[in-house]
Amino acid sequence: MDNSTSVVINGTQTALRTDGNSLIRFTFLVDFIFISLYFITLMFQAFFSMRAFRDSVHYVLFAHMLLIDTIQFLMTVILTMFIALLFTIPVPVCSLLIFISFVTYLSTPLNLAVMSLERYVAICFPLRHAEICCIERSWIAMMAIWITGSAPSIAENILLRVLVRKSFFSTNVLCMREFITVTSAQTTFMFVVQIFMLVLVAMTILYTYIKIMLEAKKVSVDKTSVSKARKTVILHGAQLSLCMLSFIFPLTDSVLKELSTWLWHNLTYINFLIFVLFPRFLSPLIYGLRDEAFRNSMKKFLPCYTSRIIPTRLNVT
Repeated sequence: MDNSTSVVINGTQTALRTDGNSLIRFTFLVDFIFISLYFITLMFQAFFSMRAFRDSVHYVLFAHMLLIDTIQFLMTVILTMFIALLFTIPVPVCSLLIFISFVTYLSTPLNLAVMSLERYVAICFPLRHAEICCIERSWIAMMAIWITGSAPSIAENILLRVLVRKSFFSTNVLCMREFITVTSAQTTFMFVVQIFMLVLVAMTILYTYIKIMLEAKKVSVDKTSVSKARKTVILHGAQLSLCMLSFIFPLTDSVLKELSTWLWHNLTYINFLIFVLFPRFLSPLIYGLRDEAFRNSMKKFLPCYTSRIIPTRLNVT
């Protein structure tokens, strides 16, 4: 018997099969989750361990991105597990979980745009950087990110409440977007929102990169700082590309469906890991390990870490 379930998360679809191979896939998934959470915990510990990190807008925005990606990662895992176990939940709870998942999905690229703008201000307006990019304004920027990311989902939920009967919200369903999508207008609206957000962020990152490159041609600027800022903006572009991998997932999944049933059920699992879970874990990890100060702070919380003690020579007279 071929028992399979179709999973739709953030517009991406995967199939989980309940057969003998599920144990191996489930074990690997659990190991990956625990390893990911371990490194995420290390990064949070590193951030909160030093006041210099907490007082820097650059690191505060990074920690905010780490928080967003962690929530998105956990929501993806929870929704996938619910569907794999055929666990039904009330519609309001399902709507809330999908709402959180989609809001964090949109907030990551928006956070990348803000981080790129912060680097742009640091290089192009160094004398006003401390004034413009202060901690107080970073909280305003983060609030704006959450409001902007929430607006499309709030509009969709209002539309849902208008289109369906009240009895619909008292039923239990498998928590998939398909079950709370009652019209094609919802699908089109959310797709347009995703494309618009990603294009807007891509244009912002490209703009900041070009402005930093132009600033680098000036003789009076600090070449080292400009080079670091340019590499940081390039990294933000790479992180945005990782966010966009979720758009590739449905395309690769449709190609895999043309293969045999056995191949599709096994390869779609790998497809799900590569294009949905891995990007959310790798994006903040790469960013954190690239920063020397943050990397050194993370090392202090590793079980195998030993601080280097440099012996001093005593002058004996």
